[in-house]
Amino acid sequence: MKGKNITFIVGAGAVQNAWTPVIRAINKTEGIETNGDGANFLFARYIYLLKFYSTIAKAGKHPEMFEIMKSNIRVLKKNIAVELKKAQNSGEIKPQENFKEIVDKFVISKVDRAYLVTTNWDNVIDLEINKLYRSNNTDANFKIESFHIHGNIESPDELYLPSEITQEIYRTKEEEIKLGSNHGSLISLLEQGNKTVLYGISLDPLDAELNQILGAGISSPNIGEIIIINPCHEIVANRVKLLLDKRYPAKILAYNPNDLSNKIEYN
Repeated sequence: MKGKNITFIVGAGAVQNAWTPVIRAINKTEGIETNGDGANFLFARYIYLLKFYSTIAKAGKHPEMFEIMKSNIRVLKKNIAVELKKAQNSGEIKPQENFKEIVDKFVISKVDRAYLVTTNWDNVIDLEINKLYRSNNTDANFKIESFHIHGNIESPDELYLPSEITQEIYRTKEEEIKLGSNHGSLISLLEQGNKTVLYGISLDPLDAELNQILGAGISSPNIGEIIIINPCHEIVANRVKLLLDKRYPAKILAYNPNDLSNKIEYN
């Protein structure tokens, strides 16, 4: 319905070859061969070690190990950003083939105002959705406001790795405030929206903070529908149900991205 606000939340599933450059960066940095599952495993382990060494460093023990761990992760993040930029510029990573169809069907044709929230580090979806919107808008300077909830390749040191949260023992107070403010803005955005679309995002258990932010945001009387676009929509729908406040039972609808004509209801 026109006159409504929508929050369009996308993850790696919205981008072709999304993990390929990330895995390439890990292979180059660590000198190993891995895959997407191995990448998440490695990231979570490194964050654990960063917490561990930070804790013992604050107790006056082995501060050099903390500095080595910080340096290693900083190098890894920088290499990830480099590989993602190369892949973005070359077209190796790009929106899924039916991205335009999805945006036309669930975003552009349904509302007057949309906000993009992405867990991706690259800018592929930001660029593409604004190109699509400008083709439907007479204002050449029109731009959709976007939130990179896990950081952006333009600032490699600020990339969020799986299992990280805002209040980490190794963060400065300034970093915590900046991240907390960003997440607070997202919650407010979700609360004010009338519809939330989740495309290519699984709500992975490793992203506990993101899941809590989403849960806080969609627990609002304003939200009428939550639309899931994912091949594994049953898993995502179950996770969304666990986040919803029973006082505000938004309708949960789902689609397989390869069959947008078949609507599944989960309420």
